This record gives sequence, C-alpha cells and structure tokens, in this order.
Amino acid sequence: MVPDVNQILVKGKGVFCNPASPTAKAKLRVLYEVAPIGFLMEAGGAKTSEGKQSVLDIPIDSTEVKSQCCYGSENEVKRFEEMVGVPDFAETSVNP
Repeated sequence: MVPDVNQILVKGKGVFCNPASPTAKAKLRVLYEVAPIGFLMEAGGAKTSEGKQSVLDIPIDSTEVKSQCCYGSENEVKRFEEMVGVPDFAETSVNP
C-alpha cells in the first residue's frame, strides 16, 4: 500500500483501491491504516473515499473498525464510488 500511495503522491496520478466483496471482507483497519494514509493523501491534494464519503469521515468506535478504501485522483476515486460504492456487505464493520 505504501509504495502505491508514494507513486500517487510523487507522480500526481494513479489510484489505490482496496474494495470489499461478499467473499473478501474489508481488511484495512481505519484507525491504523485507512485514516492516516487518507489524511496524507488529502493533504497532498488527492481524493479519498470509502464508497460514498471521505475516509476521514468514517466513525471510529473501536480499534478494529475496518473499511474498504480508494485513494487517488479525483476522476479515479469518482469512478470507484460509481462502480463499487458501499454495498450492504461492505459497510464499515467492527469485528470482535
């Protein structure tokens, strides 16, 4: 994830997506992985999304909240939102 994000920031284009599906639930933890990288990306001029809103707007109720995410240029993130969105199975979840 870090090399991909670095390329986006250095080259000013590209996309990193980690979508969820019915067979592959969201893996990245919001508190430790999604939000910190999202903060750096938005500070660098990129756009972030978890399907309908910025990853920085995801409520964090515990350390194990997980979410799908997409970082990149505005057009690519918009395409992610249109194609993936937030399906019922992919909503931000708390795993015990």
